Amino acid sequence: MASRVLTGALAATLVLAACSDDEDDLADEEFFDEDFDGEFDEGFDDDEFDDEFDDEFDDDADFDDGLAETDTDADTVALLDELQANGFCDPADIENDGSVTSMHFVVQGELQPACFTDAGGDDQRLIDAWSVLTLVTPPNLYDDVSLLAGYESCDGCDTLAFVTTLDEASSFFLMAVDVAAGESDPEELRLTMLHELTHVFAQVPDEQLDVSVTDAADCGTFFNGNGCFATGSYMLAWIDQFWPADLLDQLPDDGGQLDDDTAFGICEVEGGFTGSYAATSPEEDFAEAFSAYVFSVDVPADLDAKMAFFDGYPEFREMRDAAAAEGMTGFTGSFDYCR
Repeated sequence: MASRVLTGALAATLVLAACSDDEDDLADEEFFDEDFDGEFDEGFDDDEFDDEFDDEFDDDADFDDGLAETDTDADTVALLDELQANGFCDPADIENDGSVTSMHFVVQGELQPACFTDAGGDDQRLIDAWSVLTLVTPPNLYDDVSLLAGYESCDGCDTLAFVTTLDEASSFFLMAVDVAAGESDPEELRLTMLHELTHVFAQVPDEQLDVSVTDAADCGTFFNGNGCFATGSYMLAWIDQFWPADLLDQLPDDGGQLDDDTAFGICEVEGGFTGSYAATSPEEDFAEAFSAYVFSVDVPADLDAKMAFFDGYPEFREMRDAAAAEGMTGFTGSFDYCR
């Protein structure tokens, strides 16, 4: 991918936590993806999906078209033009995972008109998915998403959604969603999008993560490969409570994840995980448990402490209450629990 520039002014307008007055080259992508193992129904009926979507929400739930309702002001137009000119709406950032259908910039939490479409029109599947996510999420937890993209998965690909950053400062977050798979299993899509959102709000530069730290040896808390978690951050509190030294010592020194076999063994022996994927790292543990919490998944008793952790944050309780109010509760998901 080509390098691109995100100036401090652009970052501030997008409501990004970390601003830089320097020109930033494109960083190597750090993907946080969630594998989707469900079987897709080739004979899926769009009308049937629309009926299911409508039935799940109160009649007074107002999605409209999911886009910003007010006229775009001159400053926002200039911002979008500059982002486009600097290559931030590039389907090549997603095409390894499938065929890109639509891309939208997100400014101050508001979805903007498409900056790219494959057929000249909006992909309503993507807009609906974003509408559901923002319906249950306080704006301060999603307004750091700067670009939303939809794609139809390639043959053999099974990533339902992923998040990555497109600038060296790790402040311009892209969220990409497999809209075709989401049609087949909307419940799994909602769990996964919420999972991926944690990789945004729990890694906001400066507020949650010190991205100026590039080596684990220079981190006094926990280094995740992208930076050092800040004192008072969600993730550091999670690690302090649920990841004792003997587990942390098994993680790679570079901040990466445990291999599948090691993670499965930990999950079986230790318990308290939603599945072996959660045991690969503290971040995946947090993300999996959080999506289960918000959508009131019926988890085993050994996860009660983790559910109670989220209850300690008013913003997270607000999300769970909002999901319940919209009938999005008691999801099952693809959690395997290991034991």
